[in-house]
Amino acid sequence: MIKTEHLSHFYSVGTPFETVAIEDINLHIKKGEYVGVIGHTGSGKSTLIAHFNAILKPTSGKIFIDGKDLWSEDKKQRIQTRFDVGLVFQYPEHQLFEETVYKDIAFGPKNMGLSEEEIHRRVEKAMRFVGLSESVLEKSPFDLSGGQKRRVAIAGVMALEPKVLILDEPAAGLDPMGRDEILGRIREYHQETGSTVLLVSHSMEDVSKNADSILVMNRGRCQMHASVPEVFERADELEKMGLDVPRITRVFFALQDKGYPVSRNVFTVEQGKAEITRLLKEGGKNHA
Repeated sequence: MIKTEHLSHFYSVGTPFETVAIEDINLHIKKGEYVGVIGHTGSGKSTLIAHFNAILKPTSGKIFIDGKDLWSEDKKQRIQTRFDVGLVFQYPEHQLFEETVYKDIAFGPKNMGLSEEEIHRRVEKAMRFVGLSESVLEKSPFDLSGGQKRRVAIAGVMALEPKVLILDEPAAGLDPMGRDEILGRIREYHQETGSTVLLVSHSMEDVSKNADSILVMNRGRCQMHASVPEVFERADELEKMGLDVPRITRVFFALQDKGYPVSRNVFTVEQGKAEITRLLKEGGKNHA
């Protein structure tokens, strides 16, 4: 679905302020994969994902979407990519601009030249995915709560029915309940549509609960891209990059180091409870 070959991007090329944002990125993201993109501030996460939607043109290297070179001479391919690869920016509610919630969500599908019937179907479907009720359809998006605005903005991208949905810190600034709800809605969207999803986050806990694999960015390079267990097995490397595994995972690392026969592949509290229950039932070493 998404492939990059030696992808690099420099800002302010040819000036004293030239900066390497990403360098020599070689990726292969499979169709239907849910990828968590992790990295400290300035690691290149946002620059990388902006390339997948053709917002940025590579300084060097190539990007392929469904096997097609994004920056070939076919400009129509790039236009189509902006519909096929939906990008939700950080704090997307700042991008709301229409008079009503309905018009804001319908804006993208209208630009696709779809019929009014199809636009209405997509608006209703997107609202269901993000958990918005019909009672807000004719309201101004600016009269909604912060969490509702965030949902409207995400629904506007989902209404494009993209093959790839990319979200840059969609839970930023939300309280724990709001964060869990937004991420839960995105997980349900992925499960129901089978779309490829890229979730950019600073939270290892959020990524471990939702993603199939993790892409770790560090100083503009792809440091790791592997399954969640494989990435967390390299906890020492993550710490050197200023990142960390979930606290519950650290607990089970410590238990194993003390001789308890526990799995190290524990990333959520629910998994931890299940693992402890299993040990108690098996009656292993000093579990009481």
